[in-house]
Amino acid sequence: MQDQLLRNAKRGERLEGVFLVESANFKQSKNGKHFIQLTLRDHSAAVKALRWEANREEFRGIERNPFLRISGRVEEYQGNIQVIIDDLEPVGADDARVDPADFLPRSRLDIDAMQKELDGIVASIADEGLRRIVLQVLDRPGLRESFRNAPAGKTMHHAYVGGLLEHVLSLAQLVDRVCDQYRWLDRSMLIAGVMLHDIAKTAELSYDTGFGYTDEGQLLGHIVLAAEWIREAARDLGDVEPETVLQLEHLVVSHHGKLEFGSPKKPMTAEAIAFHFIDNLDAKLAGFWQAYRESNPAPGDTRWGDTNFMLEVRPYFPRRLDGLSEDLLPPHLEGDAKGAPSRRGGNGASAPEKRPKPGDLPF
Repeated sequence: MQDQLLRNAKRGERLEGVFLVESANFKQSKNGKHFIQLTLRDHSAAVKALRWEANREEFRGIERNPFLRISGRVEEYQGNIQVIIDDLEPVGADDARVDPADFLPRSRLDIDAMQKELDGIVASIADEGLRRIVLQVLDRPGLRESFRNAPAGKTMHHAYVGGLLEHVLSLAQLVDRVCDQYRWLDRSMLIAGVMLHDIAKTAELSYDTGFGYTDEGQLLGHIVLAAEWIREAARDLGDVEPETVLQLEHLVVSHHGKLEFGSPKKPMTAEAIAFHFIDNLDAKLAGFWQAYRESNPAPGDTRWGDTNFMLEVRPYFPRRLDGLSEDLLPPHLEGDAKGAPSRRGGNGASAPEKRPKPGDLPF
């Protein structure tokens, strides 16, 4: 890993090194000259870059290679850092002697610890049929490893390696709190929905050398894929109550809440309604925090962020946020210090508070 990080780039400095090409576009200026507009990334940040007086062959070289070895000048445009590239060499990962994973943003939390917590939550699903469906889906070839690494989104929220795990564990904690308030809700159904609603983002999104959409993701999407995987798991198991399978499928296909947001159906059961709002809350607040971190206002700067597509507003960032630590741990990883969170069965009865050990899990 090189020493110069994009996060630390300052106006007036020279920047040299190998960076991941997150996006690149070949354009023509008003005077007829061509240039390349890029977004370069390392694990610390993404920055805009420009290559003036470019040609089509140079752009094709960038298209064919995921990395770019550059030498350039750091400037500032409309309050944001950008790099003017003087020299460039498109390179592959082997030629550059880099690991592509080192260039992607990662969760600040320990992925092994999150995986262990997730396994315990799956084991806590009281309804045997739902638990078996979740395990059957998780046992798809290669899925567990993909689940560890996948982002929860391309750009909107939890858009980093391990982001899907973070999102799922946060939702599990919110489900427990909602079930404490509304004890007649079926926790097993909600937790199964937590585990499976975004599970097909492991197939929808590509995340080897940047975050993008696969052909399967573009043509079908994670909601359709997840519903297929659930039905396939139930068919393979053969003895899960059809009503249970149907309600789980409905929760998954309706979790975006509105047809225009990609859900083929609106939520129609109590659990589907609850889950839509829980999922929306976690995604929106994660998106708000991400927008605040990217804005990073200085003491004299405006407190207004840019208009945000997901939030559907121009967010305002109160000054109290400036003093918050970025290393605050979410509650799901504080179990070792505070004791494991409560687990509830589908009838609202409290389950034992003991956290399952890996050897106790039903897989």
